[in-house]
Amino acid sequence: MPKSNLRHRLLSEFNLLHFQLILLAVTVCVDVVMRILHVPTNILATLVNTFVTGNVAICLVLLSRPLFIGRKSPWNWIGYIPTLLCIGFIASAAAEIPTYLLFAHHSTTFFRSVLLDEPFGIVVTLIVGILYFAFDQSRSSLLARNSQLQSQVQLGLMERQTHQSDLQQAHDIQVHLLPRETPQIPGYQIACAWQPARSVSGDYFDVLVLSPDKLGLCIADVAGKGMAAALLMANLQASVKAFAQDGGNPSVESPAELCAKLNTALSNNIAPGRFVTLFYGILDSQSRVFKYENAGHCLPLLVHADGSIDFLPAYSGVLGLFSHWTYSDRQVQLVSRDVLVLMTDGVLEAANDKEEEFGYQRLIASVLASRDEGVHAIRQRILSDVTAFCSNHFQDDASLIVVTVD
Repeated sequence: MPKSNLRHRLLSEFNLLHFQLILLAVTVCVDVVMRILHVPTNILATLVNTFVTGNVAICLVLLSRPLFIGRKSPWNWIGYIPTLLCIGFIASAAAEIPTYLLFAHHSTTFFRSVLLDEPFGIVVTLIVGILYFAFDQSRSSLLARNSQLQSQVQLGLMERQTHQSDLQQAHDIQVHLLPRETPQIPGYQIACAWQPARSVSGDYFDVLVLSPDKLGLCIADVAGKGMAAALLMANLQASVKAFAQDGGNPSVESPAELCAKLNTALSNNIAPGRFVTLFYGILDSQSRVFKYENAGHCLPLLVHADGSIDFLPAYSGVLGLFSHWTYSDRQVQLVSRDVLVLMTDGVLEAANDKEEEFGYQRLIASVLASRDEGVHAIRQRILSDVTAFCSNHFQDDASLIVVTVD
């Protein structure tokens, strides 16, 4: 190996300055021990011998590294110990050359001097070798751990990207399940809004054309959040359309029957602990009667022309828990300038930094402040007020259907 490459290897794998300090410490310790034992010693000779032995040994250890590095225990030690002993003999002999030339008595032959100093050289080599091996094992372990962590991070990033892509696709699909354009019938103005708390939502709303003079208004909230709620929402949307828009089915004229059919279907297929709250009503442009049923959903708000307030009452249970629950039709007469607001609890329960909820009182104030400006202004005012109130931090999906009576 060229000297430049060896020096680079040493600098990159073993801090040379620290290594020389270790050799100096070994020299001092040996000299102290020799003096305690009253053995004649020359600290300069010990210093030269230690430094030459140590540096030659570490170079040879690096050169023989393939013999033991990368092997599993105990094979790494089985390959390392014999190698280290051989290196000790070579390094000690190499160190003896300058030591003999500088400090040896002429009465002592070179070979005898080598034999006398060989144990010391082997001890120094063992110290150097064990320190290097401990360092190398620790470094290799850290590198392996770092590589494993990098792989895990990379895998996590790939999974996150895949998850984000899946969520975006689910979001796009869900957007297409909601009405792109809001159907209208004479005598009413209708506007909708949707604010998911996450990429996908458990809220569902729809405006269904039942006949030229009738619309079905549906708004629902699936218990839970995330992908599971979104999948159930898609199933609910398909079921509502199937039951409500079959022209020959009496459920077109009966919100209670629609709720009963949905409850049976969901109870037989929904996962345990899951349920759906739903409000479904039918607007009639001829009679201006609003027939509805509420399956455990939050109460719609009805603001009358004279400023009085009503909440459409409901006593029926949620969908999907018990298949035997019964549902009943209710109705209310609408008059000109009435405002009907259907919402999910994400609107009412939007909270500010003081953990106060938006609630019905603020909702009523939003409607009263904008009722003379039309249905779209009312919808926008409610959304703006709720968003500002919770600083745009929606904890739950928020959906809205606003109906004004001409």
